[in-house]
Amino acid sequence: MGAAAPVILKVKTPEYKKVVIDASDGKRYHSDLSRFLTVYCFPKTEAEWDTVSVDVTGRALTWTSRFEVHIDQVIGLATKVEDASQSA
Repeated sequence: MGAAAPVILKVKTPEYKKVVIDASDGKRYHSDLSRFLTVYCFPKTEAEWDTVSVDVTGRALTWTSRFEVHIDQVIGLATKVEDASQSA
């Protein structure tokens, strides 16, 4: 049997279109989500971008605009991966 799929423990929005998540696999993923900019519900402003939260299952990020990305998308678009115990 394989290991359980990771879940999102923490999220930060260091700048518009970018997120940093700490996952249960002990890694920190820095991801650029600008690929989704054309999605109609993608947050339009930096203030709106900062209203992100982790869903109850820990498997997705959701914004008040109803934009949602799943952990596998965040991991797949990671531009940097590091040990979550390192400083951000």
